Formats: sequence, structure tokens, C-alpha cells
Amino acid sequence: MKFTPKTLLLKNGKEVIIRSAELSDAARLLNTVREYINDSEYIPKLNEEFTLSLEEEEQWIKSFIDHKNSLLLIAEYEGQILGNINISSHQRIIMQHTAVIGMGILNAWRNSGLGTHLMQQAIEWAEENPVLELLWLQVYNENRLGLGLYKKMGFQENGVIKNFFKHENRYYDNLTMSLSLK
Repeated sequence: MKFTPKTLLLKNGKEVIIRSAELSDAARLLNTVREYINDSEYIPKLNEEFTLSLEEEEQWIKSFIDHKNSLLLIAEYEGQILGNINISSHQRIIMQHTAVIGMGILNAWRNSGLGTHLMQQAIEWAEENPVLELLWLQVYNENRLGLGLYKKMGFQENGVIKNFFKHENRYYDNLTMSLSLK
């Protein structure tokens, strides 16, 4: 299912374009993801673990293009990719009505309303998708900004796994949340 690109105004007065990722975005998207992984304490991947090659990134983008109930959106300002959101659906028949959401934004663009816009666009697309019925995500239980956004968008808490993440001898709880689309 296609996504129609949108130009949206952020709180900082800047207009960003939200659109589907294309294969030609691979190198810039790789750089953006590397930067926000490095700057975030709430993404469960260390910088040294993010080792995708350009070809692997292109294959990842292609997987979203090929699957009708999956979506990869990027937010762009003056040619720079500021962040992305993806809806990754299950391909197994018994779970294809569900999809997990992942999102990341460059540090300088957080608290600008970009996360809300990305999430709104992804949810609206999912609601129009004839296959999807349930979106879910996982979030560090102490990620207050993320939790605030997800609750504002209607996600409900489903459960916590204590001490799920461990980094530098510190434990973090993992909260699963879901949004019913139907």
C-alpha cells in the first residue's frame, strides 16, 4: 500500500517532508541511524553493533517496498534525513494482522513535534491498510518522552519484563505497548 508524501510544520517553524524511503536513501539513512543510535540511551543497540553495509541497508529498505503491510517512512529537511519510523508486519499468516513499530530521530530534532508527526502518519497509514489490526512496540520503561508520545497516540501498556536490557551493569525494564486499529 502506497504512502502519500506529506509536508508538515514542526514546532520550530521548519517544514519537513515525510515520505516512504527509497533505495537511493540508503547511504543517508545509514548515517542518520548511526548518529541517533550513538546519541540515544534508549535504543537497545550499541553503535559498534550497527554494522549494516550499504547493500544490506538497501535490502532492508527493499523489504518494506516489497511487503504490502509494512512501511518505512523517513523525515527529511533540506535533503537531510532527520529520522525514520517503520512498521514491520509479520509475514506468517496467523500474525500478519500485527506489526511492530520502530522509530529513531536525530537528537537535535527531538522535542520538535517530529516524533508525533511520524507516529501520526504511520498510524494513519496502518488504519487504512486492510490487513493490519494491531500495532505494538517495546520501550524502555524509563523513557519518559517516548512513553508520553505513545500514550498520547493511544497505545496501551501490556506488560513489563523486568531487567530486560543490561548496559554497563545497569538494568532497564522493557514495556510492551499496543494500539488496536479496528
